[in-house]
Amino acid sequence: MSVRKRKDDISLTKIILAICLLLVVGVGVHRAARWFREDYVGGAIEAAAPSELVRAEEAFEAADWAEARARLLPIVEKVDNTALTPQALLLLARVEEQDGHGERSLAYLKQAVDMYPDSPLNTKAELAYAQTLERQGRLEDALVIYTALEQNATPEMRAPALCGLARAVEREGDLERARGYYRQAVRDAEWNTPEWDEAADGLGRLNTELIFDRRPTPESEVYVVERGDNLTRIGMKLNTTQGLLMRANGLTQESTLNIGDRLKYTPKDFRIIIERSTCRLFLLDGDGLFKRYPVGLGRPGHETTLGEFRIGNKQVDPTWFKPNHGPIPPGHPDNELGTRWMPMVPEREELPSDLGIHGTIAPETIGKHSSSGCARMFNPDAEELYDLVVRSTPVEVVEVLDPRDLGL
Repeated sequence: MSVRKRKDDISLTKIILAICLLLVVGVGVHRAARWFREDYVGGAIEAAAPSELVRAEEAFEAADWAEARARLLPIVEKVDNTALTPQALLLLARVEEQDGHGERSLAYLKQAVDMYPDSPLNTKAELAYAQTLERQGRLEDALVIYTALEQNATPEMRAPALCGLARAVEREGDLERARGYYRQAVRDAEWNTPEWDEAADGLGRLNTELIFDRRPTPESEVYVVERGDNLTRIGMKLNTTQGLLMRANGLTQESTLNIGDRLKYTPKDFRIIIERSTCRLFLLDGDGLFKRYPVGLGRPGHETTLGEFRIGNKQVDPTWFKPNHGPIPPGHPDNELGTRWMPMVPEREELPSDLGIHGTIAPETIGKHSSSGCARMFNPDAEELYDLVVRSTPVEVVEVLDPRDLGL
């Protein structure tokens, strides 16, 4: 019996040792597989990530969502890098939104925000998350992020958050507060970036809406009509335009003014800067940028002359005295002046005296160097500018605008 018991003990020991050996081998295989999967494969993916991100961006620009996604998912799933992974998540979120998967887009953005708070891209991720929330109608959630960015972000990242806040309060009808957000965003955003463009366009749109609106604003004043007044006389008294008085008070040329009528007007000392290199016209007031407009300027060989001018006697529906041709009446399809003419009177003798700002019959040429030297505008823009600026408004044509001239 003792011999059999000894043999049984030896067999049990072998079984236990075998089990232990199998466990050790299993753990080793598991660890090896994990190392291969996470360290070796993950390391290879991380090493290739920069070039894969470039290729994914190219696929995104080509609207090849499947290709972009295929290059980004391995980075998102296998790489844990505070620079590369958030970059992949941000681009993948854009891919999913463009491909119609809004919830996936939000999930990737939230992952970038929550998992990489110390990433240099974290503020960008927060901003993208808020903008996507806004586009999907989740305005309250977006406003929480915009408000936090307004208080904590650097100026260049704060600017788009300010635009988000401006859009929100504008939807509520508070145009003055929205304008304040846009004005600050213009100052914060980097010059000539898409963020600056958005802020400048919002500021200009609200500036004109408020100055032409019948409701009073902090900068508007009231004129009380006196005996013998008419729109022309009042405009001369106040150094403002008839057009602004009519727009801001709901009047027409046929309107009758009565003694004691109260008219809204907004005192302004406007000036104009035309940037020749970019075909842009900037209207400035005492606060800096009021509005910007695209213009068409002189083509090669007929470049718009640099220098200082002043607005002369303006005309509605002007006749065009075409050189070597004769007068072309208003409304004629060949009248290149459009619906408004604002002559640019030179401040120095050597400057040309035949330049002006006017409308156009060729809107496709706006933003291009295509005229004989004048600054042409879309007709609605020319009509708006006509109603804003008075005779003698300064005009300067420069090659490249210094943003400091806009108060930036």
